[in-house]
Amino acid sequence: MTVGEQNYSSLHFSTRKLGAAKRLPAVRELFDRSVQLELDAEPNQIVEMEMFLAPGLRRARMLSSFTACLTRSAPMLADGEDTICLMMKTSGHMAVAQGRHEAVPHRGDGVLLVYREPARLQFVDSTYVSVRVPFTAISPLTRNAAAAAARCIPYNVEALSLLRGYIATLPERFADPQLGRLSASHVYDLVAMAIGATEEGREIASQRGIRAARLEAIKADMVQNTRFNLDQLAKRQGISPRYIQMLFEETGTTFSEFALACRLDAASRMLTSPRYAGLSITSVAFEAGFNDLSHFNRRFKRRYSMAPSDMRALTKG
Repeated sequence: MTVGEQNYSSLHFSTRKLGAAKRLPAVRELFDRSVQLELDAEPNQIVEMEMFLAPGLRRARMLSSFTACLTRSAPMLADGEDTICLMMKTSGHMAVAQGRHEAVPHRGDGVLLVYREPARLQFVDSTYVSVRVPFTAISPLTRNAAAAAARCIPYNVEALSLLRGYIATLPERFADPQLGRLSASHVYDLVAMAIGATEEGREIASQRGIRAARLEAIKADMVQNTRFNLDQLAKRQGISPRYIQMLFEETGTTFSEFALACRLDAASRMLTSPRYAGLSITSVAFEAGFNDLSHFNRRFKRRYSMAPSDMRALTKG
C-alpha cells in the first residue's frame, strides 16, 4: 500500500448488486484476499458492505448489521502486511483484542488495529466505517503507533470527528491522482492526530490534514443548511470566523462566494421540485438563505440566465 506515480488506480467493491446468497461468500473472499483477516461469520447474513481501495489508503463501510469473529493469528504475520486500520463503530457491539489490550468502543468511538501483531475482533450486530493506511505513513507523525493498538479513541476527539467527515467523499477525490495523493496524506495526518501525534506531527497535521478536513466539514454544514451565516458556522465548528475566511481564501475563493453558490443551488432545486411547488418565489429565496429578494433575483438571473419564475415555469411545462 504505497502512494506511487505509476499504475495509479482505485477499486470499488460492493455487495449491493449481488444476490442475497452471494453476499457473505463475496465478503469472505474479500477478507481472505485483501483484508488479511480470517473471517468466521454467522451464516445466512445478508451483508451490505463496500470497500474503496486506492494507493496508500482503503476505506471500508459495513452498512448492515454484521455478526462475526475476525482473527489475525501469529502465523498470518508471515504475509508481511504492515498497515494499521482505524475502525469507527456506528452501531452494535464491537470488541478488539491485541497484545495486552482489549477495547470495547461505544458508538462513534474509534479503535486501532495494528497488522504487525496478532489480533482478534468480535462483531455482534455491528456496523462500522474504517480506514486502513500504511504503518510507515503514520509512524513519522506519532509517538508510538503500535502502542495505540486496541485502545479506544473517544468519539468527540476532534481529529476523529474530522476524519469521519473527510473520508465520506474520498472516492470522488481519488478520481484525480494528484488530488488522491494529497487526500491520502490528509487522512494520514488525521489518523496520527487521533491516536497521538508528536509535536512535529501536530504541526504538520494542523497545517495540512486538519485544515483540509475542517474546510470539508464547513462545506458540508453549509450544504446541509444554506441559511447558516459565517458566525453560526464558526460557532458550530468551534473556530473563529476569520479562520473560516482564511481556509476559503487559501483555495482561491471566499466564503461569501461559496455560500452564494450553495444558496443558488438550493433555490434551483426547490424551484424544480414538486415538493416545493406551493412555496412562493419569496419563500424559496428565504428558505435558501437569502434575506433580500432583489439580491436573490439579480444573482439568480446572473447564474442561470433566467428569472426564478421562468425556471419554475419550465419545470411545469
